[in-house]
Amino acid sequence: MGSSEDRTPRECPKGHNIDPNWVECPYCKAEERARQKSSPPEAGAAPDDRRTRVGEVQEMEDRRQTRTMSVGGERRAEGHLGVGDTRRIVGFIITYSWKPQGIAFFVREGKNFIGSGKVTSDASHPDCDVIIREDQRMSSEHALILCRRGQFEIMDQASSNGTLLNGKSLLANQSVELSNGALIETGDTLWRFVMVEPPPLTQRASGQTPPAEEETVAIPSGGERDQTTVR
Repeated sequence: MGSSEDRTPRECPKGHNIDPNWVECPYCKAEERARQKSSPPEAGAAPDDRRTRVGEVQEMEDRRQTRTMSVGGERRAEGHLGVGDTRRIVGFIITYSWKPQGIAFFVREGKNFIGSGKVTSDASHPDCDVIIREDQRMSSEHALILCRRGQFEIMDQASSNGTLLNGKSLLANQSVELSNGALIETGDTLWRFVMVEPPPLTQRASGQTPPAEEETVAIPSGGERDQTTVR
């Protein structure tokens, strides 16, 4: 019977008894895998998908920059247009050129610009008071209705296609009297101007209504009714 192979155990560098034919110590390998699973990641280390690579620094800085954005689109000066306009309403203009139900705008004391966009001649009016953006023949600042001390005037603001008053062309930058019921043409938009005469102010106590007799409309003798005139 032949001699058997030498099966004397040997030790690995860490002192584990292993088979002499093994190339690596399985115990050392197991300990290394256990350490890798239980050890926390190095401080400051980040996953590959979160690490900043060369060339990305400028892009990240660009995203962090604070940009100033305009709020609400078009800004309008206080005192003109919308709820901020505290000027007294003295009339209105209405057009049926673009919508069958009509489009109406208030006319207030002072300057009332008609156009399709911005006003360049008056810093207190960033936008026109009366705006029709659909009219391609209307200038950005087309015409001006001016009310002062109860008198109305209209002026063409050197518009490209001119302004007509009751069918007559107006000279640029020259104001003419604007009467009640007048027809105004700016570009392809035809307007009717109507004056409004506010009722007289009365002294009223807070929470009280005026006596009924003060609101009675007198009818002249002869049965002919008094006609109410809108001014």
